[in-house]
Amino acid sequence: MHPRFWGQGVGTEIGRELLSRGFEELDLHRIYATCDPRNLGSARVLSKLGMTWEGRHRHTTLIRDGWRDSELFSILEEEWRAI
Repeated sequence: MHPRFWGQGVGTEIGRELLSRGFEELDLHRIYATCDPRNLGSARVLSKLGMTWEGRHRHTTLIRDGWRDSELFSILEEEWRAI
């Protein structure tokens, strides 16, 4: 997302919509998301959505300056419905 939209709740709203579609329309049981450990804003959004931090996957993506880890978050349908 473009930086000028950071901090305005846009990411959280997009996340809510994606979770809603996943659980309501696609009948998913579990949804997960990852983010770069250095991206604290994304981690906050995932937590705000009710997702649980599950851990860190090491060296999952090769980007310009080398390998990056990924933080893994997930939410189960029953957890989402309880929010």
